[in-house]
Amino acid sequence: METGIVFNIQKFCLHDGDGIRTCVFLKGCPLRCIWCHNPESFEKAPTISFENRKCSSCGRCLAVCSARTIENGTLKIDREKCVKCGKCVKNCLNDANEIIGKEMTASEVFGEVMKDKMFYDTSGGGLTVTGGEPSHQADFTLELLSLAKDAGISLAIETCGIGSKDFYEKAADLGTTFLFDIKCVDPVRHKQLTGADNSHIMSNLKHLMDRGADIIIRLPLVPDCNDSDPDIAKLTEFLNRNKGRYRYAEIMPYHTLGIGKSEKLGTTATYIHDSASDEEISRWTSLFNSHDIDIKISK
Repeated sequence: METGIVFNIQKFCLHDGDGIRTCVFLKGCPLRCIWCHNPESFEKAPTISFENRKCSSCGRCLAVCSARTIENGTLKIDREKCVKCGKCVKNCLNDANEIIGKEMTASEVFGEVMKDKMFYDTSGGGLTVTGGEPSHQADFTLELLSLAKDAGISLAIETCGIGSKDFYEKAADLGTTFLFDIKCVDPVRHKQLTGADNSHIMSNLKHLMDRGADIIIRLPLVPDCNDSDPDIAKLTEFLNRNKGRYRYAEIMPYHTLGIGKSEKLGTTATYIHDSASDEEISRWTSLFNSHDIDIKISK
């Protein structure tokens, strides 16, 4: 039985595939998108999140953790010394500490997914594996998908497309719907924004299209980042050229959730901006519509 590192199991999700879904969030992603909404998913291993505003500087965690000190009344964490033992979580009276990421078997996760099967059956929903990047824990993801398929549960994965062709072929053979991100069409700009060019990603997308896989194109649009007129023109050209090879395209507007998460992880977000405004979303939609692309907006 495969084990994976899971950092959230979110139930009653309505925007990650058809119907009512349970989203399983996996740790680990090879990309480093500067706007990432889930920076806690970067590393595959568990990580410690510390929310400073909840801390009363009582010192209880110092008794069990040599990676912590109090300087000028403020708790400091040497994250290189932290071994993620979880003692700080147990000792904290204010819930300021959290271990993000738990090792679970595919069977354990499947048991959680099955608890809401009646909602999937009545709504056309099911399981969505996301992250992080599901292909980064490929064997675990495929085993979980297989268990769900055998139980008659609809399957979906949200992916940046960076995994192996073999992974996507096996997932497609199970009848998976792919919520496939296109972060930027231009390979040079893609590398600047995510740390990797997109040649392998676009090759995987083409391969899935050639196989007739069920694909929903997701477009994470980020103000002043990947939303210029030339960026959207390239996206619309790609979408027009491949009409009929994907179900629909969906704008995923930027929001600021990742900024606060980064602070709790002891890092500083690379990209700082307000959430996408109604005006920016309207502009994006108008540009796509002017190129004859019928677009949806994710809530």
